[in-house]
Amino acid sequence: MTNTQVRQWYKDEVGRISSLNLSWIAKGEGAERRARKAWQMRHTARLKARDMMENPEEVQLLRKRDLAKYGNSDGPTFEYLVDYWSRFGLQGDKIYEAIIEDALITNAEVDRKFRID
Repeated sequence: MTNTQVRQWYKDEVGRISSLNLSWIAKGEGAERRARKAWQMRHTARLKARDMMENPEEVQLLRKRDLAKYGNSDGPTFEYLVDYWSRFGLQGDKIYEAIIEDALITNAEVDRKFRID
């Protein structure tokens, strides 16, 4: 797979979170549990996509970006996101709902780099 194809695969995986979240809600799962699942799906997809990328230099650029942005070369931890959203004044389930919403959005700059809409 080319890196562009890998990025599309990643976006497709992230795109599944929305419908899964609806099914988790229907099952009565709480906001924190759903947020953890959404974060885990996104995180796992991120790592798998990087493993599939053909150009290790581009992987290193993404890891450096994440290290600078999140303090972790593998992207934000769940705890990082809880802290991040709490700094905006969110509390309780609103933090977890923000994490779920955030999990649905891929980085537009990276998408453009790999020519993904």
